[in-house]
Amino acid sequence: MHAVAVPLLAGAAFAAAAAPIFPEIVVARGETPHEWPFSIDEGTLACVRIGATRAVFFSEILTPEEMGEFGNMTLPRTVVVSSNPLALFVSFEDRALYAPFDTLETLVGRLLPFEKMGLELCDRPTEDEVED
Repeated sequence: MHAVAVPLLAGAAFAAAAAPIFPEIVVARGETPHEWPFSIDEGTLACVRIGATRAVFFSEILTPEEMGEFGNMTLPRTVVVSSNPLALFVSFEDRALYAPFDTLETLVGRLLPFEKMGLELCDRPTEDEVED
């Protein structure tokens, strides 16, 4: 997940404002011992914390050129990473980011270790908490 920039920002200020606001890590196929559940070779895992609720998302990584300019931007495709099959319906539009699977049980089994990795991100202190 990426921050939304204020329309009046430009140049370097825009780049700084577009920095991720949720803890995230880059993950890639072959760099974990787990079966890769995604259809692309690399992306980011992010943990979004809203009150007591935490959710993990996987997003493709776009270059600045692929994203485009403010006002005409392409946002990265993003899917939910969850062991709850009902939560996966949120990702209907970008479901092509999941590697092909024959059953929901197969997909959930592949996603579980990545959900755990993502949830661990929410357990890390934020930059604001470290500075205090």
